[in-house]
Amino acid sequence: MPKPENSPACAPRGRERLLAAAVRQFAAKGYAATTVRDILRAAEVTAPVLYYHFGSKEGLFLALAQQGLEKIESSRRLALTGGGTAAERIRRVCRASAEVKREWVDLIWVVEAILSGPPEAAPRFDFAAPVGAWLELLEELIREGVAGGEFRPCNPTHVALVLTGALEVSTRPHVFNLGREDAGAQLDGMLSVVLAGLAPEAPSGPRRRG
Repeated sequence: MPKPENSPACAPRGRERLLAAAVRQFAAKGYAATTVRDILRAAEVTAPVLYYHFGSKEGLFLALAQQGLEKIESSRRLALTGGGTAAERIRRVCRASAEVKREWVDLIWVVEAILSGPPEAAPRFDFAAPVGAWLELLEELIREGVAGGEFRPCNPTHVALVLTGALEVSTRPHVFNLGREDAGAQLDGMLSVVLAGLAPEAPSGPRRRG
């Protein structure tokens, strides 16, 4: 006998509708201020559907966060395939990260708001771990460039932080876009400035004797 359409296990697209509604509500009201009722109303599903798939509002946020992490990690792995110089791989992985961040702008906004709010209101999620993994990836690429003579000796952490700053600026067109170029061109320009600064110094020629 088929299960009723509104049962938790069989609600059509109930899980996807809850995820989509939750990220919109969290972005509009903030995680702490958004109630389960707000999400249910926006998703047009009943409470048992939410509890069946996620267990709670926090479980719903954790599923969103995991979904976003998997997407960005997948895009970075793809960007690093095919080899190339350290600079080329840095460009590709930054571009891929920026594309995902722009696609998931509402979730990024929610995470930033949570980090800016009181810790006791935040869901139990290790927000620092993904950032640490990203910086380690960039640092590894920078060290490879230095070891191969492509980059001059530098502090990999400092360069990774500068690259991250460029990435973050390019994914906030509502703040930094001055209407002169699109976000992709803006990121490419900033990456060019940073990577040019890493180029080894050209050997100086012999001095002329007067």
